Amino acid sequence: MRTVVHWDGDRFFASIEQAADGRLRGRPVIVGGERRGVVLSASAEARRFGIRPGWPTARARRAVPPVIVLPAHFDLYERFFDQILGLCRETTPLVEPSSVGSAWLDLTGTGRALNQPPEQVVAHLRATVREWLRLSLSAGIATNKLVARIAARLRKPASQVTVAAGSERAFLAPLALAWLPGMDGPAIQSMELAGIRTCSHLAAAPIDALSVILGRNALRLQRRAQGISEEPVGKKKAAEPGWSERSEFAEDVWDEPFLLLTLRRMAEKLMAQVRAASSEIRRITLELVYTDREESRRNYDFSEPIALDTEAFPVLPQLLAAAWSRRVRLRALRLQAGRVYRPSPQLDLFAPASPRREYDAKLASTIDLLRRLHGPAAVVRGYELRAPDAA
Repeated sequence: MRTVVHWDGDRFFASIEQAADGRLRGRPVIVGGERRGVVLSASAEARRFGIRPGWPTARARRAVPPVIVLPAHFDLYERFFDQILGLCRETTPLVEPSSVGSAWLDLTGTGRALNQPPEQVVAHLRATVREWLRLSLSAGIATNKLVARIAARLRKPASQVTVAAGSERAFLAPLALAWLPGMDGPAIQSMELAGIRTCSHLAAAPIDALSVILGRNALRLQRRAQGISEEPVGKKKAAEPGWSERSEFAEDVWDEPFLLLTLRRMAEKLMAQVRAASSEIRRITLELVYTDREESRRNYDFSEPIALDTEAFPVLPQLLAAAWSRRVRLRALRLQAGRVYRPSPQLDLFAPASPRREYDAKLASTIDLLRRLHGPAAVVRGYELRAPDAA
C-alpha cells in the first residue's frame, strides 16, 4: 500500500515576507499583485481582521489602516520553496512539486528505513521547516495523491490529516464537488441542477446519467469522487513542473515570421492547458532543435504569474531571438511552462485590474469553452488569417 504525502504552505507569500524581515513579524501583512491590485496572500494577523486573498488591496487598506501592503517578490518565494524541496529530498527521492508552495512526497517503504511511521516523518519535516524557515505547513497523508492533497487543505492552517487506507471514499463523501480537481464552475452548476452536490452523490450516481452531463470526463471524475487515483508521485520532472507543446517541421525552417506564428499557436495551446488546471505560470522556456540535432534553450520569467495568451505573446519574439544562438535552420520548437502557481480558492484566477485585462480573461475563457465543446477549429484568431507559409 502506498503512502503519499501532500504538503501545502500556510499563508505562504506573507509568511515568507515575515520570515525574511523580522520587523514584519506579529504585524498585519498582505502581499498584493502590482498589476492586479488584489491581495495574493494575507498573514495570520491580517486574517484576524477579516482580510482574505482576492480582496482589492484598496479595500484592505480602508478596512485595516495599519495593514502593511507589500509587492510580491516571487524570486524570494521560489528560493524558499526550493529550500523546502531540498529538505523533502533528504527524506525521499520521490518528490513532485505541485505548485510554488506545495508538493507531493511518496514515503512508501521509507518508514522502515527511517525507523519512524509516516506520521512522525511528516511531523518532523513540518517542525524543521517551522524552526529553520519560520514557515507553517499543512499536510495530508493518504494512499494516493488526490486524497492527500485534499486532506492537506481541508483543515488549514498548521494541520496534519491522515486518511487511513480503505476510508478514502468515506473521507470525501461529505465534501462539496468544488474540492475535486477538474470540477470547474459550469460542471458544478450542471451537477447541482441534477441534484448532485457532494462527492458521495457523484460517487454513487449512474455513469450513464453522468455521461450526459460531464461527457467523456464522467468516469474519471466519478473515480475521483470515490477516492481512486493511481497517478504516481514523480510523474513530472521535479525541477520544472508544468506543461509543454512541441512542433516538429516536415522540412527544416529558417523563416522567422513562420516560426513566430508557430510559437503563437503553441503558446495558445500551452496557456489553455494552464487555465484548464486552474493555474498560472511565471516562466516560459523555449527549446530549439537545429537541423544537426543540436539544441539551445532560453527562459523568460514574468514579473507576476500569468494565465492569458495575450500576456505570453509579446515576449515570444525576444525569446526566439535569445534562444536562436546559431543562425542555422530549425527542425523543431518546444515551449514549456514552469514555476506553477495555483491561486487560493478565494482568489479569482484572473483577478483583472484593468478593463482590457478583464476583456482578455473573459475572451480566453469563452474560447476555451467553445474549443472544448466543438473542437480546436471552432475559433480561429485573426493572426491565423494573415499567416505566412513556411519557406
